[in-house]
Amino acid sequence: MEKVSVVICTHNPRQEHLQRTLASLKVQTIPQDHWELLVVDNASTNGSLQRIDIGWHPRARIVQESRLGLTMARIRGIQETGSDLLLFVDDDNVLAPDYLSRTLGIAKREPQLGVFGAGVLEPEYEVAPAPDLLPYTTMLALRTVPSASWSNDPQDAVIPWGAGMAVKRDVAREYARIIMDDPQKQRLDRAGNTLNSCGDDEFSWVACEMGYGKGIFPELRVRHLISRSRVDRGYLLRLAEGHAFSRTFLRHLHGLKVQQVMPSPSVGGSIGKLARLRLGDALYELHRWSTHRSRTATDRAFDEAKRKGVARFFRTIHG
Repeated sequence: MEKVSVVICTHNPRQEHLQRTLASLKVQTIPQDHWELLVVDNASTNGSLQRIDIGWHPRARIVQESRLGLTMARIRGIQETGSDLLLFVDDDNVLAPDYLSRTLGIAKREPQLGVFGAGVLEPEYEVAPAPDLLPYTTMLALRTVPSASWSNDPQDAVIPWGAGMAVKRDVAREYARIIMDDPQKQRLDRAGNTLNSCGDDEFSWVACEMGYGKGIFPELRVRHLISRSRVDRGYLLRLAEGHAFSRTFLRHLHGLKVQQVMPSPSVGGSIGKLARLRLGDALYELHRWSTHRSRTATDRAFDEAKRKGVARFFRTIHG
């Protein structure tokens, strides 16, 4: 029986990226009879999957999932595979050659973990991002952690991301059950051109609620292929809005308090307004304005995108 099931969920993939993902799997250091490969075609229309080769793997296949969205594709992957450990890989991930062997090693020595993932997600940019956008490229699932860490608190920063995320079978099954029972949670991740997220986080929530932990390990290394369009300013602003919406939505779905984000402060032409406020309130507004204006135009744009994401959440739940 296979020790791990590798699941690639893809929607209209860039063919050369997907081919590099598959090539990195082809050279894994563990025997191919120790793992199976499943490609979930999530309603693709660009024909890329017709031109990929998976014939090198004796237990590889492609299945079609017509329900659009990463969440639906992952659930199909859970349903179609049989090993006790699943490994989700994105269609633009190049895994280190020892990724599968190290994943199995971690699963054996850290049985308390229900989900874990890569501690090194390094970019390979098609085009380098503008310098002022670099602080925001972590939203593209990029990270480097100095040491391994794990916890059983779903609200901390030790959250494995979908690029190279390993999930125990019982956690994956419970995740699928919860998602299918709650249509609201089906909105936490990508679907077509939407940039919602936090489906990865939900795996960690489920694992912790089942009594498991979650972890991140720098011995697990992924090169993330970043296309030109994903370092575009407009795309990153849309991504920031989607992240803010999804993270707020996730907190709400788990019964945590969420707050409306205050609009960006503006003092220009409003001296009369300040004069009408109590002194403490006026000083607070002036402080907000000065702090806001001291940030760069790029920072202010991303602040506004995040505010819009939170505002969209409130419109969604209140109509």
